[in-house]
Amino acid sequence: MPSEIDLLRSLDDEPPAPSTVDIDQAITVGRRRNRRRAVGYAGVAALTVIAVAGVAVVNARTSTRPSPNLAATKKPSASAKPKPAYTIPGTAGWKAPAATAPTSCTIEKLPVPDNEPMALIGGGDPTGSYYVGRTYPKGGGYQGVIWHGDSVKKVMLPGDAEESMTDVNSSGDATGWSYLNDAQVPFAYVNGKVVKLPGVKAGNAAAINDAGAIVGVDASSPAGDAASSAVVWTSATAKPFKLPVPAGTKASTAADIDEDGTTVGDLDLKTPYVWFPDGTHHDLPLPSYQGKKAASARVFSIRNGIAVGVADEKSEEERLGVAGTMWATQWNVRTGEAVILDQFDMRPDAVNAQGWKVGINKSGYAILDVDGPILKLPMLADHKPGLLTNIPNTISDDGRTIGGQSDDADDVIQAVVWRCK
Repeated sequence: MPSEIDLLRSLDDEPPAPSTVDIDQAITVGRRRNRRRAVGYAGVAALTVIAVAGVAVVNARTSTRPSPNLAATKKPSASAKPKPAYTIPGTAGWKAPAATAPTSCTIEKLPVPDNEPMALIGGGDPTGSYYVGRTYPKGGGYQGVIWHGDSVKKVMLPGDAEESMTDVNSSGDATGWSYLNDAQVPFAYVNGKVVKLPGVKAGNAAAINDAGAIVGVDASSPAGDAASSAVVWTSATAKPFKLPVPAGTKASTAADIDEDGTTVGDLDLKTPYVWFPDGTHHDLPLPSYQGKKAASARVFSIRNGIAVGVADEKSEEERLGVAGTMWATQWNVRTGEAVILDQFDMRPDAVNAQGWKVGINKSGYAILDVDGPILKLPMLADHKPGLLTNIPNTISDDGRTIGGQSDDADDVIQAVVWRCK
């Protein structure tokens, strides 16, 4: 899922692109080389929104693991009022598939159209059959693409500036965005056709579940209103509705959606938040680490009730442009438990229905964490760890396929899949 936390991983020399002013709408993909950790943490840990074409993220592990198919007990909260002000579509009775933890993985490069030199994966479906992202044509610019099995297809988004695809479900329906008239505009790709999502002049579509519900951000509010609003499209043709937020909230973001419709995001770039499909909603707790409680946090991904994100020991006011210590964090949105994932750098890149995670550890290695031995994921070509040349950012529910990017021998980013068994 998209996040400006990815900027904390120093960026690669991507082709020139228009300035993107809302990194929540940027794709979590191009994180790379020359990582200056101290400088990066200070600059972006403040969670300031900066526009960049490519970015990166992280993973972590906890000694306390919730089991799949958690009981749907929601955190008691004064703000969680049982008013069915909205409903979010989901798959009734959905359960995590049975899975056995992999013990080894191999890597392979995905095909690209027209032999384009570089490609990035932005999202994958829960079965590991579909991936979406973008390529970089030889003549310059960007091209949204969708992979299915061994084939790749261009997604012809309107506009001739920056574009990308962000997420895809098990039917191959996907979300993406493109720049039109200097504004980032949300799109869907449904039944093989591009659909401009209605009701939002500027914003993004971040994620889609198997029921076809789409979540994202409406950034087209008139002056004086909230800077941005978390929104839900119940389908690609339905008008969006704004998710409710507490009074005084200036900006809200919907970052990801679970199969039952549970949606996660943040308020004002500092308060992790969950909206349940029945119309109840509340903040998620701030975690504590070694006796110190975080002052702010954000959540970016959710699967089977387990959400992952990042917490900061300093508040926005305390930071003043200088970040505090940041902790990878996991929430059980159904019980309210918050756990620090202290083995990993910043945050997990993705979590699956088993609670397994992929990302980068503190030594700079791409890893798969399956609640046991941690597997280092192979590289497309040998590079020193810590240079962000090997980044996993999706994982299937059975843990057998992982999507991401890896630098080839010429230091060029390639879209890759790890096959695990």
